[in-house]
Amino acid sequence: MLVSAALIVRDEEHTLDDCLESLTGLVDEIVVVDTGSVDDTVAIAESHGARIVHEPWRDDFARARNIALGLVQSDWVLYVDADERVRAGDHDGARAALTASTDLVAGLVPFIPRVGWTPYREFRLWRNRPEIRFAGAMHETIVPAVKAVSEAEGLRIDPFDLLTIDHLGYEGDQRAKHRRDEPLLLAEIERRPHRSYLYDHLARVHEAQGRADEAVATWHRGIAMTEQRGSARPDDLLLHVNLVFHLLARRDTDAAGAVVERALVSFDRTPSLELAAARHEFSVGNVDSALRRAQWLRSLTPEEIIDSGNSYDARVFGEWAHDLIGLCHFARGEMRAAAAAFSSAEAAGPGVAVYATRRRLAEAKAATTLADP
Repeated sequence: MLVSAALIVRDEEHTLDDCLESLTGLVDEIVVVDTGSVDDTVAIAESHGARIVHEPWRDDFARARNIALGLVQSDWVLYVDADERVRAGDHDGARAALTASTDLVAGLVPFIPRVGWTPYREFRLWRNRPEIRFAGAMHETIVPAVKAVSEAEGLRIDPFDLLTIDHLGYEGDQRAKHRRDEPLLLAEIERRPHRSYLYDHLARVHEAQGRADEAVATWHRGIAMTEQRGSARPDDLLLHVNLVFHLLARRDTDAAGAVVERALVSFDRTPSLELAAARHEFSVGNVDSALRRAQWLRSLTPEEIIDSGNSYDARVFGEWAHDLIGLCHFARGEMRAAAAAFSSAEAAGPGVAVYATRRRLAEAKAATTLADP
């Protein structure tokens, strides 16, 4: 067998059928570890011919995933969750590429983590090797194990753009997930205190629950950890950017500015940081700099965005950038340019009434200016 899909599930009857259907023609085997479903999850998995193992949930995602990996019989493993879908595409081409590969240990698959976001490449496809296993009870990762094999044996880790995976798990009511995740995140921070993504996730859980002060404190705690740790990691930026957006939403521009200033010194130019910096600069009247940053966001190609290594709300490069460009032109008295930018924002986000309002105001001011003697 060439490819096996490995899943862990629990009470996934509303999403599992579509997930497994999306694997048709791509995988030879589906391995499912059920951690205590009481709905029709198991019956749905059985209807797709899955191999099913029942394992009690022990608050450890890596443990459950590694049980699934231990059952895989194919040459390659595709890691997928019940709330995800493999997009329709050239599955025959993907299988042919895997069959032909001799020095590839893992493929980085385009992954879209939320509806309306841009893709980034994630470790979702790797050779079935006993030394490649997940680590971490929460936000478990396969990356260190894959990289260790790659480095030890000189095997490649390359983009594998013949597949794309959509994640739908952030749609709908998230309250149950927040209640589940908080104690797991707290425990995992105790075990792995130097992983910044854990602090960011916990802060966003607090934010979603209306616990704003706890969210801010958690973001600052994470930032302090990264500064004490010394060596920078890609996820460190999330702490700064999400804290800035939170502070700007609360209109705490002074605190947001301090975080932006530190981030601009510490991190390379990235879309999320540029948007955060631009919004802060506009809020304090630094219009020209905000305009330059917003125009840079509009200039990026899809290839440049995915190559940045992160996923972003697509509005960063569309309606939000257009709107900010419009606001900057408006502040500079450039009404026709402002109206054009607001019109572009309106086209990208037709349900946002404020864009049309701003466009009409800019058009009216432009017309008044032209009518003046």
